[in-house]
Amino acid sequence: MKQAVKGIVFDLDGTLVQSAIDFRKMKGRMIEYLVSKGVDQGLLSPQETNVVILSKSEKNLAEKGVPQEETKRILEHVEEIMNEVEMESVADAKEIEGAREALKKLKEQGYKTAILTRSNHDYSVETLRSTGLLGFFDLVLGREETPRPKPYPEALEHTAKLLRLRVDELILVGDHPIDMECAKNAKVRFIGVLTGSAKPETWREAGCSEVLPGVKELPEYLERNKKG
Repeated sequence: MKQAVKGIVFDLDGTLVQSAIDFRKMKGRMIEYLVSKGVDQGLLSPQETNVVILSKSEKNLAEKGVPQEETKRILEHVEEIMNEVEMESVADAKEIEGAREALKKLKEQGYKTAILTRSNHDYSVETLRSTGLLGFFDLVLGREETPRPKPYPEALEHTAKLLRLRVDELILVGDHPIDMECAKNAKVRFIGVLTGSAKPETWREAGCSEVLPGVKELPEYLERNKKG
């Protein structure tokens, strides 16, 4: 028997808001700092995701025999770099068309709602506040607030626990394959949207079976697909 959906977890940037985060600047600063701390020159690329950059750096430092405590301090400073660049962009974030109305309908339909993002908490809250969306959420979780961030399953498992729901009662909605990977790892239903980085062919190649133009269409889509 199909479990009833009780909670909807949203990615933030590209899903609910169009952010103005300068990822090129962020990754440039991150890589420059990591290389200055011993990561091999040329190992990291700004074309890689932050997840890959951090993972490769941690592995490289371990291979060089850098003590774990020192690596931890290095990665904490990288986190500060990411936070700084994110906070610079808050004032320029814009609500994606239809997001507010969709969230209003979903709350009226009785769903619990949460944000689960790889951005930091302060940026997420301030961006939601500046776009008028903050009041629609029961929970806002930044990358530093789960045992491990997306795409690890613990991110969604922790979200479910705080919402007092089971993971099989959740849907994750996002614009990036990392979101889909997180949902898959946690065995959570996933719905992709086309308002961010992923194109239709991206989702086809990833094997995503549920794709919407945007969150604007989500309330009606869920209503139509309640049965079966």
